[in-house]
Amino acid sequence: MNAGHLSAIVLSAGFSRRMGSFKPLLQLGATTVVERVVDLYRTAGIDDVCVVVGYRGDEVIAAIGSRGVRCVINPHFEKGMFSSVMAGVRALPEGSSGFFVHPVDLPLVRTATVKALAEEFSTFPDAIHHPCFDARRGHPPLLPAILAAELADWGGEGGLRAFWAEGNRSMRDVPVADQGILLDLDTGEDFQRMAARLEREDIPTDWECRVLMEQVYRLPEAVRRHCDAVAAVAMELASALARAGVSLELDLVRSAALVHDVARDQPDHAAAGARLLEDLGFPRLASVVRVHMDLEVGPNPFPDEAAVVYLADKLVVGHRLADLGERFERKLSKYGTDPQAVAAIERRKRSALAIQAAIERITGLGIQALLRDVDTEGGAIP
Repeated sequence: MNAGHLSAIVLSAGFSRRMGSFKPLLQLGATTVVERVVDLYRTAGIDDVCVVVGYRGDEVIAAIGSRGVRCVINPHFEKGMFSSVMAGVRALPEGSSGFFVHPVDLPLVRTATVKALAEEFSTFPDAIHHPCFDARRGHPPLLPAILAAELADWGGEGGLRAFWAEGNRSMRDVPVADQGILLDLDTGEDFQRMAARLEREDIPTDWECRVLMEQVYRLPEAVRRHCDAVAAVAMELASALARAGVSLELDLVRSAALVHDVARDQPDHAAAGARLLEDLGFPRLASVVRVHMDLEVGPNPFPDEAAVVYLADKLVVGHRLADLGERFERKLSKYGTDPQAVAAIERRKRSALAIQAAIERITGLGIQALLRDVDTEGGAIP
């Protein structure tokens, strides 16, 4: 990612009338909303961050004073958001090549989204870039600085959307697995939903997993169906273990299974997928995906999330359930002349059988009974 010479304009000047509380200074997790948005850009490598303030501006400036950002006062903030956009645009530093426009009431945008926009901008620096989640545009757009003069001459009727709808402007949509680009903080109910989402910020939703596989990395349907089937099996196993008293994080099991083959077209796809997920901000998913191909365990393993996904993957061939013995015999017949491959197959078989035996012992049910009602045809995503 080339984030050099990019700026971010954070719009934090409004009244927050619909909210009933002053949105920028609401505590969301460990920080206020405005601090969270500022930190997003710092983490993404955007050094020039300008916060436009108006209503209760002194309080906002005090809240972010230690973060080394520029603050610009919009004396006409009551005229609406576009007046704050223009206040930020006029304050762009010389040499800025482009700028994000980020309303403060979208505090759950992921760092990976900002990086993806910046990466795309480095290739197409004359285009307006929009993050898109499931074909829906959201915030923040990234605009080339060459449009600053045109914005200054434009009347502002209809806001930014009307501006870029005029003329023949180059536009690029950047698919991201980030529902946060659409989530506005407008009401108390929105705040409660965001607080709940923040608690599992490092685990993508089912919807985000689907978008990641289908639209961001465009995996073939066969790979997606396999992942859906593995997720269905993994959730049956994890749920049975949970009923037997084993503490497992079911959201982690499900999401990791849904994306475990996200790098299926790359060499050493388990390690490649783990690196990709770490870059996206999902380190716990990465730790499960990293070992889904080869997990060495002892004779009496205690099944954790990684073990459950590992076994589920071995119990699914294509998108259909398979018997472990049959699966590994097929592998051995295919690679039987390669001693190194045979050793790896035997190791994986031992691990799968040991995990299966542990699950059967803990739940008191055989694997066929455990998976009797699993649906690998319908897929794991509603």
